[in-house]
Amino acid sequence: MAPAADSAAGATPSRTVIAYAMTVFLLGAIVLVAVLALQLPDIPWASWRMSTTYLLTVLLFVGELRPLLVARGDGDTDRVTVSSTFALALVLTGPLALAMVSQVLATGLDDVRKRRPLLVCAFNAGQYVLTLAAARLVFGLVADLPVTEVETAFTTREIMPSLLAAATFFLVNNGTVAGVVALNSGQRVINVLREDIRVQGMASAILLGLAPITAVVGSFSLIMVPLMMLPLLGVQHNAWIAAQRQHDALHDGLTGLPNRELFRHRVERAIALSRNTGVLVGVMLLDLDHFKEVNDTLGHQVGDGLLREVATRLIAAVPEEITVARLGGDEFAILVPSANGVPAVTALAERVAGRLREPVVAEGVRIGVQASIGIAICPEHASSVQILLQRADIALYRAKSNRGEIQVYRAEIDQHTVLRLSLLGDLHTAVDNEEFELLYQPQVDTSSGSVVAIEALMRWRHPAHGVISPDVFIPLAENTGLISAMSRNAMESALAMLALLRGGGHDLSMAVNVSARLLSDLELPRWISKMLLAASVPPSRLTIEVTESTITADPVRAMQVLHDLREIGVRLAVDDFGTGYSSLSYLRRLQPDELKVDKSFVMQMGVDENSAVIVRSTVELGHGLGLSVVAEGVEDQDTYDALAGLGCDRIQGFHIARPMSGAALKSWLDAAVLRGTALPTGEAGPPQPGEDIFERDPRRALT
Repeated sequence: MAPAADSAAGATPSRTVIAYAMTVFLLGAIVLVAVLALQLPDIPWASWRMSTTYLLTVLLFVGELRPLLVARGDGDTDRVTVSSTFALALVLTGPLALAMVSQVLATGLDDVRKRRPLLVCAFNAGQYVLTLAAARLVFGLVADLPVTEVETAFTTREIMPSLLAAATFFLVNNGTVAGVVALNSGQRVINVLREDIRVQGMASAILLGLAPITAVVGSFSLIMVPLMMLPLLGVQHNAWIAAQRQHDALHDGLTGLPNRELFRHRVERAIALSRNTGVLVGVMLLDLDHFKEVNDTLGHQVGDGLLREVATRLIAAVPEEITVARLGGDEFAILVPSANGVPAVTALAERVAGRLREPVVAEGVRIGVQASIGIAICPEHASSVQILLQRADIALYRAKSNRGEIQVYRAEIDQHTVLRLSLLGDLHTAVDNEEFELLYQPQVDTSSGSVVAIEALMRWRHPAHGVISPDVFIPLAENTGLISAMSRNAMESALAMLALLRGGGHDLSMAVNVSARLLSDLELPRWISKMLLAASVPPSRLTIEVTESTITADPVRAMQVLHDLREIGVRLAVDDFGTGYSSLSYLRRLQPDELKVDKSFVMQMGVDENSAVIVRSTVELGHGLGLSVVAEGVEDQDTYDALAGLGCDRIQGFHIARPMSGAALKSWLDAAVLRGTALPTGEAGPPQPGEDIFERDPRRALT
């Protein structure tokens, strides 16, 4: 049997559900009273023939307390009670009154033990009485036996009528429960019943099919009846294994939370309910900030413990009917199946974020956990599972840009989402297909006019979209974790190019920019040292460019990495100086070798006095600290001359040369040597299609 406890309980039932449940209870009570009135006077309570009946009653109680769990395939399980075998056997052999009373008492005991609501208890009692009465009615009519007969001598002649009675048993029992589910969810009764047949059909067929066998065995030998528990135990064990396997497949092994597949299914089910009832569905995606640093610093064991603690806090922070899932890594999700609008979901997100901010102590280290949260609501933002989750992810992406924020999806933050999602899927194949390439832009010494260094810049030549700006693909690579592999490949290529140029007689230095993820890798200095050795490049010929924002992502590890790089002889440069909150304290801690004046000031210094003052002050500050100064974004001779007059050490920009491929750079440099000139200024040729997009806003190679 499949009791309606889980279906009728939960949220506060509607008036329709209450009316339906009470109707079933009253009808069952009337039938029970009628059967008791007809059969009680005629039951031979002291007869030895009642021994089998009493034994079946005991087994009915035992079976009711040991339900069979049937996996539904959606992460949930149905309870099919083993008592159905013995209840139906009692119906077939009589008396029906004893079967009804026994079943009502057994069900009531189980309901009280599990503290089910009174309405559920009443409904279960009524629907069981009606189920047993319907099964006996069909059996009596087909077998041509009195329906209210106290005792029935069950023989093999009654096998076919008993199977029809078993089918009636299943349909009436599950049909009454389907009525509650349909009223609660807005589904059609036939659809709910069809799903029950799909999920419970086989298990119910086995349990109910054993009823006539039990009846035959009981008429043959009382001692043989308990042996009928053996096949039931086998069925129960196999069902438990199947349910356990389903649970493992649909739940996260580390936290025990639902996984991505189960979460998606529950969102789909909630949206289907929303279409029928009009309730709102809220989805929150959470991403822990700086989790990778915790994992790398304290180890994966501490990281796993932190994830388990986060899961515990998330469950404690939300009501029971809300689903909390782990989608993978440090990403979690929350489903609010019946939301009261955006403000309510946002308030819940704030409560969750507040709970997570409470410090965790792991390995003696006090860790502050912070999460970025993205929210989307159905049907306000989307009416399908895929789009709803995509838009929650868009909101999360925006929240992560400032870390620790809570963002609700808005159309205005979705301007480039289609392209971004498309590129996100293309990133992996782009690396394999070698769609990323390095360009090189020369840097000129102002005192000699000679090329003394080059900067490596990365671009993505997408087969469908053409040249993709680094401002677009670099953040995607950082969020997917591909940035480390891309950065290492770029570093190898840059050093190989530098080795080729030096072998051709061009004594140059190479500048590359590293991302925050790479700068937090404590193995980076050792790896770079090996690459320099393999390329036969002196460490002093490599300059690592960093920005203040890159360092502040993980300042402790970043400073350690930079210290180790200085120890092996690599030069350090502060990139985009003047655009952030750079200070003397920052420069003192970093101890760089050079400053790079941001092009936004350089390009405006001829028309904007403030920009000119900033450039002049940066050059004076750099020289005062014993640093060399590089100006980028130089696009005309006047700017070149002004910077040379200020004593700026090196110049970089379109006036010197556009970024070019390695082969073009080598030819460009060789041409200068052949002509005996220091610099073939302006001979780099026109930009290639799409090149301006990349060059005028260069997010550099290793960022």
